[in-house]
Amino acid sequence: MSDKSRGRIVETIRQLVAELLMRRVKDPRVADVSIIRVEVSKDYSVARIFYNLIDGDAAKAADAAAGLDSCRGYLRAQVKKHVRMRVIPELVFIYDVSLDRAMHIEELIDSIHTDDEVAGGDPGGEGTDTGEDR
Repeated sequence: MSDKSRGRIVETIRQLVAELLMRRVKDPRVADVSIIRVEVSKDYSVARIFYNLIDGDAAKAADAAAGLDSCRGYLRAQVKKHVRMRVIPELVFIYDVSLDRAMHIEELIDSIHTDDEVAGGDPGGEGTDTGEDR
């Protein structure tokens, strides 16, 4: 299949799984799950679905993984019903840590700026002129 067709299938699977998790799956463990992206193998036998939690609580990640594992069969049956494919992919859910890392980096940067303001220092280091450059 072409890249355009692959992209369409990936986007359809992403939208369908996100919609099903939000509206049809009643498991409270998956209530805060947000689908980030989907990657499909070349032969369409495996769909890796990357997810994160809306509240960003990594402690709930194990519960969410168990909830997604329990509804995997239902989600795959719905993909089979809504997406016309010769091979229905096996759904593999992967917790995406990239958003957690980004939030951690942002917190570190904010703490550095806060420390600089408290110390009264110049964050750029350009305010101190020693006169040696002249």
